[in-house]
Amino acid sequence: MASMPPRKATTKLAAPRLRAQLDERTLTAGEVDDEDRLTDLALTDQDLGGLLAEHVELSGCRLTRVNLGGSDLDKLILVDLELDHCDLANARWADASGTRLAITSSRLTGFAGSGMSLQHVTVRDSVLDFSSFRFAKFQRVEFTDCRLQSADFVSADLTGTVFRHCDLTSVEFSQVTAAGAVFIDCTWDGTRGIGSLSGATIANSSPIDTLAVTVAMATALGITLGDPEELS
Repeated sequence: MASMPPRKATTKLAAPRLRAQLDERTLTAGEVDDEDRLTDLALTDQDLGGLLAEHVELSGCRLTRVNLGGSDLDKLILVDLELDHCDLANARWADASGTRLAITSSRLTGFAGSGMSLQHVTVRDSVLDFSSFRFAKFQRVEFTDCRLQSADFVSADLTGTVFRHCDLTSVEFSQVTAAGAVFIDCTWDGTRGIGSLSGATIANSSPIDTLAVTVAMATALGITLGDPEELS
């Protein structure tokens, strides 16, 4: 019996639901306290670097060129949020939850989101080098044109997650759950833990990237790829 062709990556994602008119507001890191609820705000060119708080909720907001680098927001709640050209480098958002998020052209280098739970999230044209999503859970999440060099997804649930045109150089996928995950035209040099991607679909139009996947899989299985001429 012929095997069935892989299903197309047609994940339907819900976009953030924002009011037509948002309240312009200026905030400083010192003005945000534990359990604050910030709703229907437009924050532009704000510096919230180093913000430290717990159980904060951001709902129905648009953040443009906002600096949240180095912030430590434990159990952060994000609902209906747009982040455009924002800086989240070295932010620590452990056990955060996010629903209907759109992140575009942002910097998440060194971002730590262990235990996060994300639903209906798109991340586009962003840098996530050395980011960590250990034990995170992704539901209807899509990364497009992102650089994730040396990112860490150990023990994350990537069920149904889509990676399009992403740089996965030296990414760690050990012990992930990846049933239904889709990887389209990604770069795989030095990717680790690829043996844990059981149930995923990998599609590369570049022979070079296809070879990189083959090498990574062979390494995970302890197989040595040799040259027939050298072995004859």
